Amino acid sequence: MKQLSALRSRATMNLTKNEKKTLKMLLNNARIPDSEIAEELGISSQAIGKIRKKLEGTIIEGYYTKLNYGKLGIKTFALVRAMLTKEGKELGELQVEQKLLDSPYVIDVYRLPQQISTHFILLAFHDLGEMDDFFHSDRIRKDMHNLIETHEVYTFSHHSIIKDNPAQLILKAIDDLGTKQETHAFTEIERFKKRI
Repeated sequence: MKQLSALRSRATMNLTKNEKKTLKMLLNNARIPDSEIAEELGISSQAIGKIRKKLEGTIIEGYYTKLNYGKLGIKTFALVRAMLTKEGKELGELQVEQKLLDSPYVIDVYRLPQQISTHFILLAFHDLGEMDDFFHSDRIRKDMHNLIETHEVYTFSHHSIIKDNPAQLILKAIDDLGTKQETHAFTEIERFKKRI
């Protein structure tokens, strides 16, 4: 049990209370101004700027805009369990994955540690006709289907998406991170007190 705890602590980082609060506020609204975070936390905007820069250099990999698929006309989804073909293995797993990533229809690709299937792929299409074209056209077959074999396809509509947001998980993960003592770089109030 101690080994598991040690491994978990090595894989994660410690954040100060202000870093955790800032991260939560950014998760709730990535467009929130530093001045608003600073006011909520009772520290300067410059301190928040430093915190944001640190978080963007470690935990935050980017910001994205959440869109309504249905209003964009994207109404059909497919979750595919697949395996590299002989040709795919010869080309190389990373090259096949890059082809998947380059496809405009592919939303997510997950590598599986199993022999039965090597990947889960989430795809999206305007409609069933576009999806059928993807799975049955000779053009795509030459470029992709010769490299990766579909085992199972689960299709669903945009109305079937119940939850598409990891915010609750991330909030829990932030709470579970270790808390380190505030550093003097982010505690201007303490520095001010020392001057008195």
